Amino acid sequence: MELSIIIPIHNSEKYLKECMESALSQDFCDMEILCVDSSTDSSFSIIEEMRKRDGRIQYIYDSNPSYGHKINIGVEKARGTYIMILESDDRLCSGAARSLYDIAEKFGADMADGDYLEFFTYKNREYQIVVKKYPNPSLYDRWIHSADFEEKPLVSSGIWTALYRKTFLQKHQIRLNESKGAAYQDLSFLFLTGLLSESVYHISRPVYEYRIDNAGSSMKDNRKVFEIAGECDFLKGELLKRRIEDKRVWSLYDMRKYEAYRWNYCRLSLKSREVFLEKYLKELREDIGKKVGKLFAEAALEQDKQIPIQTIGNFLETLKEQELVVFGAGAVGGAAISVLLENKKKPAAICDNSEVLQGTDRGGIWITSVEETVKRFPKALYLIMSREYGGEMKKQLLRAGIKEEAVFIFT
Repeated sequence: MELSIIIPIHNSEKYLKECMESALSQDFCDMEILCVDSSTDSSFSIIEEMRKRDGRIQYIYDSNPSYGHKINIGVEKARGTYIMILESDDRLCSGAARSLYDIAEKFGADMADGDYLEFFTYKNREYQIVVKKYPNPSLYDRWIHSADFEEKPLVSSGIWTALYRKTFLQKHQIRLNESKGAAYQDLSFLFLTGLLSESVYHISRPVYEYRIDNAGSSMKDNRKVFEIAGECDFLKGELLKRRIEDKRVWSLYDMRKYEAYRWNYCRLSLKSREVFLEKYLKELREDIGKKVGKLFAEAALEQDKQIPIQTIGNFLETLKEQELVVFGAGAVGGAAISVLLENKKKPAAICDNSEVLQGTDRGGIWITSVEETVKRFPKALYLIMSREYGGEMKKQLLRAGIKEEAVFIFT
């Protein structure tokens, strides 16, 4: 068996068929799709219907609803040389498995992975955003041996964009945390696979389609206040158990922990934030000497004011006839401009700091510099489209005279 695709399933009836179709369409005959299921909805019926017409689908019932437990069961049962993880509300890009498999075989890599697409639906139309997993272009389309790097380039999102050699996972006993539910168990798995892999290959195209508007996603469950802290504790225990003493690794652990804490704090309701903040501040005081702790504590306040891009349609419906300016014409900006045009709210202007983008066209609107745009539209609402530089872009607009209440950051 060349490949095993593991799909952890718990009450996934809404998107499951679409998800499984994307797996079945991969260019592999010698492949199995392991559906590890604990559902009480119609998911089983969907799986059975599809299994009757394709023998590559294997059904595993397991009453434990833990996402981490399901992945671990799938890895144990998998017969494939390589393993992929596909979440039940997402999709694999066409040809993704074959591309990653061929690369892994050619270079003998422990892991092969790629970028991904985020997608959401507004007014029955789908919008996509390309997400680059690595900030450094030199890490793409090349075989990377860990011995060649003084500091390993580890990513912070997406265990599902990769193909893993099963013997690599077994050798290092890499398993997911089996905490309750489906929240955040991928943090430790992502960290450990990146840290312990001896050879990887990153292709520079999307291989996975990640849904960001599923209201039933565990990421949006406000009851899971402390799960992220438990996951960080689990990862710390794994590093200690493996007797890892490299200070750079522990510095990276601190950074990942506070990134996760910041993100978790910002997604919670006001009441849940108060509860979470007690633990957050306790650990922060203990780590106060570490620069990373202070840095991300301060950044949480700014991130709190950011708006998820998939909600831009609802945001637009609250507006009257104000002039709108889009600041940022990259991947996030492109999706936002499409939604604006679909909603018949054509931006008055689009601006960007990139001289490469200035003078080019987006939806029939020429991209101009920030300075020029502010002069022309001093009283417009400015919609910042950036996940990395939103705070800096906001400060730039405030210095140029735009009022704070007229600036919104979308990520």
